[in-house]
Amino acid sequence: MPITLENIRLLIPIAQLIFSAIFLVAGLRKLLAKEYTPSARALASQSARIGQKGLRQNVSSISQTASALLNSVNQLVRTSAGVGAFLVLVGLFFMLSAYWIVK
Repeated sequence: MPITLENIRLLIPIAQLIFSAIFLVAGLRKLLAKEYTPSARALASQSARIGQKGLRQNVSSISQTASALLNSVNQLVRTSAGVGAFLVLVGLFFMLSAYWIVK
């Protein structure tokens, strides 16, 4: 197949559709995966127990550490969802640009 302008106009959208499919699958997997959920639940329950123990024993540093741990776990889950949404948007952008090139 010789390299002509028409062949390039077809190869670029095909490559973009392949990339868009990869980004969409990766983003949806990231959004739908529950890989952080069991760890987050375990950390949240343990840090809540530590916080209660710290309040009973009047140890403020333990309860502050438990609070920081809970905030870190929440941020980890939010960041994972943000990355997934970004990957989906990039995949949709690639699809729309491939359509625009073909059109």
